[in-house]
Amino acid sequence: MHDPEARHEWVDFDFGATALGSSFHRDWSDYADDALDHIARRYGSEGDPAPLLLLVEDLLRLRDSGLGGEEIALLWEATDMSLGAPGTPGKEREWLQEVVSFVVPVARARGASASSCSAFPACVPDGTSPAAIEHRRLTADVVELVGTLDQQRPWSHVPLAAMRGALVRCAEEVCAELAFRFLLHAANGYWSRLAPETYDRLERLGTAFGYGPHVVDAIRHLVDRADRADREAGGARPETRPADARNEGVEGNRAWR
Repeated sequence: MHDPEARHEWVDFDFGATALGSSFHRDWSDYADDALDHIARRYGSEGDPAPLLLLVEDLLRLRDSGLGGEEIALLWEATDMSLGAPGTPGKEREWLQEVVSFVVPVARARGASASSCSAFPACVPDGTSPAAIEHRRLTADVVELVGTLDQQRPWSHVPLAAMRGALVRCAEEVCAELAFRFLLHAANGYWSRLAPETYDRLERLGTAFGYGPHVVDAIRHLVDRADRADREAGGARPETRPADARNEGVEGNRAWR
């Protein structure tokens, strides 16, 4: 749960578990011996512990959540639908713990406190901090955007309905901010169309969550160019009602609106 008041350079771009997952592009194994070696190379052994603490918080939050293993696996897959990220079917929490156990000593060696590596502030539904209250206020917006996620790559091996369900559960029961980052990655993985006004909503949410300029901007290329051209020419397409993301039977290709 990134606190919007804790603004620093490490959230100018994607961060935490979503950034780690997307870093496992298809050729990562060409230069790393295994997944942990890739993580070591990515974060290095010196420097500010902040990016490691952002990662640890995400991992602990997922590990200790009420999400099922399949839901955690879907969220992890959202960060890289090309099958580049390592997967551990049936051992999702063990994988999270393995990464935590590897990263925490590195963070501690860089000056992080023991408490910052082992605990995280409560978020939805019971958190009482200003950040948690704000995240709870934004949860409905995140859920609504999940419901408008569409699948322009029908060959994707990740079921759209199941992904929507996992994202909603993450938003309502784990952390709306973390779910929002997974949603951005899912949109990219499915090559979802973004209506210009929907992209504007995403940007406003990113600002509310305290992100820097490039977290949401990473999916600007998904903005529906035809829709944008119509609007610039003074026309307008008929509005499309978002699907109910809680209904896992809902399918179909809809523009994000």
